Amino acid sequence: MPGKPRQVVVDGKPMIAMPEKQFESLMAMRRQLGSQTAKLRMLRDTLTDLSEFLDTVAEALGTADTDGSRETSSPLIAEMRQRARHARGVTGSGRAPKGRHSSDRTRN
Repeated sequence: MPGKPRQVVVDGKPMIAMPEKQFESLMAMRRQLGSQTAKLRMLRDTLTDLSEFLDTVAEALGTADTDGSRETSSPLIAEMRQRARHARGVTGSGRAPKGRHSSDRTRN
């Protein structure tokens, strides 16, 4: 079948042989995936920053009463805290670590 990758052995190592156009297409998809992954990491970091900021603003608003009492029943403050919790749930463990990621293994 033309265009179908074939398994071959070169110097005792199993490899896949495919037409050049198919390889170029595969490499283009890999670059696109890398680009999308970088964008997702950046969005996750931004969402983490915004959830932390939202928590800070909610805390400041909760302690901003002039008589010194802490008003925690404000629907706005409760909504801000709920949205910050939701954002943290979406981002998972938080900010992406710097440097190489576990999914970026060196290829042989």
